[in-house]
Amino acid sequence: MIESTLATRLAMARQRASMTQGALAKALGLGAGSRISDWEAGRTAPTAATMVQLPHVLGVSGHWLLTGSGPMAIGQDNAEARIEAANKILVGEVAEDVVNLIAGNTEPNLVVEQATRTAEVARAMTKQPEEESDQPLPYLGTSPTHLKD
Repeated sequence: MIESTLATRLAMARQRASMTQGALAKALGLGAGSRISDWEAGRTAPTAATMVQLPHVLGVSGHWLLTGSGPMAIGQDNAEARIEAANKILVGEVAEDVVNLIAGNTEPNLVVEQATRTAEVARAMTKQPEEESDQPLPYLGTSPTHLKD
């Protein structure tokens, strides 16, 4: 495994952002000089103030830039966490519907409707980023189960 250092992560993030060293220096408000090449060579390190700016300018996670752990892209971990939380909710709703159906507390046709809506949400959640649209997730209803009176 290749060791990841701040220097290598800076170079990787700059290249990912399609920026030259000069363009990065300009975006950071630094004068023309060899600072960026010194950082990427590991000869020097950015100041604390510059380290605060770098993730925003390069579009990467500050945690990843500093430590090399976690996702590189900003928001990648948030999207994954949202999907995981939504999956847990959907699994819980389906399980509750099955329990109520077995207990005779739910009409079978309502369970089918709920399962169809749940499947629509699951499909929408598993779309790849290039497939995303501005369409909202399908509405599941006001309650996870439809109980008989």
